[in-house]
Amino acid sequence: MVNVGQGIGLLVFGLILALAGGGTFLACSSQPAVNGVAPDCTAPVFLLVIGVLLFAIGIVLVAVSLSGRTRVIQQVPDPSVPPPVIQPVVVQQTVEHDVVKVRCSYCGGLCDVTDKVCPSCGAPLGT
Repeated sequence: MVNVGQGIGLLVFGLILALAGGGTFLACSSQPAVNGVAPDCTAPVFLLVIGVLLFAIGIVLVAVSLSGRTRVIQQVPDPSVPPPVIQPVVVQQTVEHDVVKVRCSYCGGLCDVTDKVCPSCGAPLGT
């Protein structure tokens, strides 16, 4: 991963090369032709092009390295606000069931189906 310092280094180095190439090109191109031959100014143009390219790469590297950074902001609780009180959840459960009643064959009283003897007369049930 490229850090910001490397991108800034390329940016500055590219700027220096571009300025040096541009200045040298201006000085070279303003010289008069000697014996009908114009001075050769290809080296300053080369420096200028390389400097502009390095400057552009430096800008891209700085932008990429800065865009990859995330800033985490910690939420600081306000000391004047008390924390919420967590109330216990009370669950009330009601169990309902139906009770089946049968008649006693001796006295005719109503008895639960699960009874062994009639609660009224005491006669055995389920026979």
